[in-house]
Amino acid sequence: LKFGDSLLGPAIILQNTSTIVIEPNCCCLVTTYGDIEIRIGNDQVQEIDTSLNNVRLAIFGHRFMSIAEQMGRALERTSVSTNIKERKDFSCAIFGPNGGLIANAPHLPVHLGSMQDAVRYQVKYWTNDDGTVNIKEGDVLVSNHPKAGGTHLPDITVITPVFNPNAKKPIFWLASRGHHADIGGIAPGSMPPFSKYLSEEGVAIEAFKLVQNGLFQEDDITKLLVTPNALGGTEAKGTRNLSDNISDLKAQIAANNKGIELMNILVDEYKLSVVQAYMKYIQDNAVLMNIN
Repeated sequence: LKFGDSLLGPAIILQNTSTIVIEPNCCCLVTTYGDIEIRIGNDQVQEIDTSLNNVRLAIFGHRFMSIAEQMGRALERTSVSTNIKERKDFSCAIFGPNGGLIANAPHLPVHLGSMQDAVRYQVKYWTNDDGTVNIKEGDVLVSNHPKAGGTHLPDITVITPVFNPNAKKPIFWLASRGHHADIGGIAPGSMPPFSKYLSEEGVAIEAFKLVQNGLFQEDDITKLLVTPNALGGTEAKGTRNLSDNISDLKAQIAANNKGIELMNILVDEYKLSVVQAYMKYIQDNAVLMNIN
């Protein structure tokens, strides 16, 4: 391209050191100094409805997957423990309004297979008999109990509901699960081979608001972590590495917040009804793939 040349979008201009994308309804013009000036078009973009479109299904699938992957990167960067930061023993995923899995990053399968049950357990636990939920914006949940969809106790799941001004219940859920180096019990590492009771393996949390009204409940979670379970068996200790537990829990909250930020961008771009419709289409498509 030389001075005076113009190009209508969509187009891609490749240079030795950069790539320039010209969006549809835009055009570019090469200036006197060799710069490329992009002029933005004013044409209205066609509004996307909730009907199924196979191309859009693939786009939404990749967008959801990308968000889960970026949650994982945020968790890796902000955590402090060797297990999560270096060994990458964590998983992040997006869940629908009822707690059903929508998309997960390719992290640890043993986490991802049970995280859906963990989220659904919390949805049921915090839902009242009249259908209202006992959680609100600014709350973050934590759990690691096996009966609540957990795996072994060191795997702690942090779950964040996402609300919308036009919805009374969470519009979707984000969750991150990380392996904490120690959660108490009769042996360091919280995986004793000779334990006979759950209390001997460490602290078991069924359901707890780690963040309430936007405030991190450090005193309460500290009390839970350092107090041994008293459910029988050999006397167990609380966590042996509280500072790492607290720091990694905060990192998991930050990862979920990153997911909320990106999901809200997606909702603003396509509308909530469209995003939730394609969540359902992705789940239906996964069922068909398993059948076939």
